[in-house]
Amino acid sequence: MGFKKKMLDFEGQISDVESESDAETPILLRFPFLQLPSEIRLHIYHYVLFTPTRKSALKRTGNVGSSAKKSKPLAPSSHRIALFRVSRQIHDEAAHYFYSTQIFRVFPVQDFLRMPTVRALPRRHRSSITTIELIVGSSWTAPPKSWIVNQSLGLHDMELVRTLKVFVQCDPSQPAFEGFRISKEYYTDFCGKLLHQILERLPGLVQVEFDAWPSVEKNGPLMTRLLTETRDAQKKVLWGPDRGWTDTHDDHEKHDLTDADSAFDGLRAYSSDVVEALSNSLQIVTLGS
Repeated sequence: MGFKKKMLDFEGQISDVESESDAETPILLRFPFLQLPSEIRLHIYHYVLFTPTRKSALKRTGNVGSSAKKSKPLAPSSHRIALFRVSRQIHDEAAHYFYSTQIFRVFPVQDFLRMPTVRALPRRHRSSITTIELIVGSSWTAPPKSWIVNQSLGLHDMELVRTLKVFVQCDPSQPAFEGFRISKEYYTDFCGKLLHQILERLPGLVQVEFDAWPSVEKNGPLMTRLLTETRDAQKKVLWGPDRGWTDTHDDHEKHDLTDADSAFDGLRAYSSDVVEALSNSLQIVTLGS
């Protein structure tokens, strides 16, 4: 029986039920959902997964990179769980749609984004992911020991990942960081090796999109190293919207950024506890003077 005929029969059953007496028990009807075109089913999955019922769900979490700015508000967990439990086919379709439309970070940064990092994702869902993001600059004096590219990260399972987004919070090789950094080349080498190892483990990666905070220079040591690693891996280079870089943009041109801008971006890359402690110390210095 064709889909159109089944829909006509379904509408006929509804008419029969509506014509019955209100005193009679209503008959539960089955809608041929799985016979809808896949495009319509995806629209329905999107509505169920990303339609919040509370205003608090509309508040954004995180403030760094595309993973924070483009994250969709989620429907209540009860709605999502109910959708995934309808049937095996609906579970697989809805789960694939959910994971393929999100941007997951490779490593965590302390901006309270609720979305898990790739290491925390169940292995069965890694093959659905299409976009991941690497944010560098956080803890530039002492990167977390957990920032290691190994088998447990699961990058080799992400066969559908086509885009890697790289967001640079600060470049510690700039003069403003003199006296605070381990060495001028330390963080540049750390980030370069990190990106090199990630690019090696993504089997289907096509392009890398770069973006940054205002003080980061496109021709600075850190960005130069990251671009070199990307081009050596024969990946296409794209530019994100925040920094405003293009293929013709030349950072050798004179700009208005100062060492203060670099220092501020470096400060923002730290955790909120460090910023608060520094703010308190500055207030003490001001009162003392």
